[in-house]
Amino acid sequence: MNKVEKFLRKNDKFSAIIYFTILVYFIFDVYSYFNKKESIINVPEIIDTSLFFFFLYMTYIVVMIQKDIKNKKSSK
Repeated sequence: MNKVEKFLRKNDKFSAIIYFTILVYFIFDVYSYFNKKESIINVPEIIDTSLFFFFLYMTYIVVMIQKDIKNKKSSK
């Protein structure tokens, strides 16, 4: 486990904030594309793609946090 993953797994509220912020960005981006036929926020493709992969990584972290919480509850 690397330092970033350890930090995010220890600070689960911070991880949730980052996760839902990125999720809202993607929802807004898709909504603006279908509603206006063009993106309201002009973000370069490389940053948009990087955010998508970071979102996938954050999804993994959030799933692992939920697994840790489940293991803590079951061990009591």
